[in-house]
Amino acid sequence: LRLHYMATTQSEHGFERQPGFPISFHPANKRIRVTFAGATVVDSVRAMVMDEDGHQPVYYFAPDEIQMALLGRTPHSSR
Repeated sequence: LRLHYMATTQSEHGFERQPGFPISFHPANKRIRVTFAGATVVDSVRAMVMDEDGHQPVYYFAPDEIQMALLGRTPHSSR
């Protein structure tokens, strides 16, 4: 389970535009709930979604919507 969290403002989107690789970053406009092993990890009405050609959608959540006490840090990084 990987969760992505948003920067403090939506304008700090965290990705660079690349010619030929269309990306959109927009509100999910629905409630997103993430559960794992019976526990609710995220319950969000403010989720953002990144759509990129050739990839599954990626949801981003505000840090205050993530139950961080249920998660552990890993050495994995996307940058």
